[in-house]
Amino acid sequence: MGAAPSSTRLAVTAALLSYAAGAGDAFAFVELGGVFTANMTGSLVLSGLTGRPGYGALVAGAATALAAFLVAVYAASRAAPKGPGRRWGRIRAVLVTVVALDLAVVALKSVDPTPGTPLRLLSLAASAAAMGSQTAAAKRTAGGSGVTTTFVTGTLTSLVQDAADGSSRHAAVRAGAVVTLFLGALTASGAMAVDARLGPAVAAAGTTAAILALPRTGAPDP
Repeated sequence: MGAAPSSTRLAVTAALLSYAAGAGDAFAFVELGGVFTANMTGSLVLSGLTGRPGYGALVAGAATALAAFLVAVYAASRAAPKGPGRRWGRIRAVLVTVVALDLAVVALKSVDPTPGTPLRLLSLAASAAAMGSQTAAAKRTAGGSGVTTTFVTGTLTSLVQDAADGSSRHAAVRAGAVVTLFLGALTASGAMAVDARLGPAVAAAGTTAAILALPRTGAPDP
């Protein structure tokens, strides 16, 4: 991949990060109380379903995930700010932190396969922080493609709207992000049938591959 153009590397990076997000969200929803840690819109909607059993636990989990996600987006955006002279090394460092957070979720799941409320909320916070950091890093690499790696409604909208306008620019990377989000969830689901800890492990593996795919030199597009 060393000779691959930067645009190809970025398309591969976006796909791998979407794959990791799908895996992380699948794990959180299945194992951590029906809460998403990448798709904040989904968690907010679920929080409005007051008739669901265990509604209090759901709201606590969704609030924890949202707070951790937003704090992580802010911190990661500060760590890898926009502007001239900003290098891929800073984005890579943010993604290394994402891998560490995913592995922390694996460790927390190892402590207690059926965690009580404190451990569940801590796991949700770590998973959501990973997804928030990943989202911020991905947006720094996206340029004008309009690709988001942790939620795809906006990506789908950009894809279809450009098609309606007769433009195919960025279509491949956008479609790739949508498909790999699904594939990440699918892979994590199969892996969790063997061992629940493999869900966040799949997310960590996807992000590690994305780190390797990032360009080595130059600076991200503004």
